[in-house]
Amino acid sequence: MPNSNFSQLHTIASHGFQQNVAPLAEARLFQGALSRSEWTFRGTRNRIFVMLSGSGQIRLGNRELSLSAPSLLWTPAGETGAITFDAGAEGAALAVPDVLLGSSMPTGAVFAPVRDVISQPILGAPILLAEARKLSLTIATIEQELKAAQPGAQEVVRHHLALLLIAIWRIATPVAAKPQPSPRTIVRGFVHLVELHNRDHWSIEAYAETLGVTADRLNTAVRRTTGRTPMELIHARLIQEATTLLDSSTLQISEAAEALGFKDAAYFSRFFKRSAGVSPRAYRQGITLAPVRSETSYAAWP
Repeated sequence: MPNSNFSQLHTIASHGFQQNVAPLAEARLFQGALSRSEWTFRGTRNRIFVMLSGSGQIRLGNRELSLSAPSLLWTPAGETGAITFDAGAEGAALAVPDVLLGSSMPTGAVFAPVRDVISQPILGAPILLAEARKLSLTIATIEQELKAAQPGAQEVVRHHLALLLIAIWRIATPVAAKPQPSPRTIVRGFVHLVELHNRDHWSIEAYAETLGVTADRLNTAVRRTTGRTPMELIHARLIQEATTLLDSSTLQISEAAEALGFKDAAYFSRFFKRSAGVSPRAYRQGITLAPVRSETSYAAWP
């Protein structure tokens, strides 16, 4: 659909349907035909093809391209050519006139970028199979509504066509990959999360997922910045909180264990002794803790 036609298209849309567009729109699924099948288009309608499996070819003007599934094709009104699917190919096809397309355009901030994307052909953009199935299901719903012609069918068709247009826009405009955070940024975020969730006993994978990095990257960043593993730092923070509770409260050891997120007081005692060198009971009796490395002080962390 050339850009020059789009203002007229949207003007039509703003006045709603002037006629029943169902006879002008066509939706269908094609499933594993025994021979090659071909669609010829003469530029009178906008066309969407979703390939679920198989292969084919498209000729658009002077361009000829091979096609393979799963993929998406979009040809705006005004483009002429033909598309051929090889035997066994499966997918879905939809042809819509400008009046229906215009009335189905999503509104708001996405209107302009969607308009710009659908003004040009998209020839065989690769997509995930799950995405291809979802788009084919949307076209199948449109097919059913066009055939049944029940009350409200036009609204249902417009709604699903709007979803297809947004999907086409997203496929044609992939989200740019986010830059990877620096090791220092990762460690700062990790320290903050440990402060919030150390009593929840999160796994390293949970911390990494929240930070948007892999567990390996989190481990490498923390090791390089602090000289210790993420789990060692989590345990050091738990020991700090445990000694504070044992020093400044009258909580029983089992109660302190529960406050720190340990379901088993015996396990807490073993954890404390393994990390601190003495049991919680011995610590309360004044036995000195094992030497603790200075970098366990969170205030000194980057």
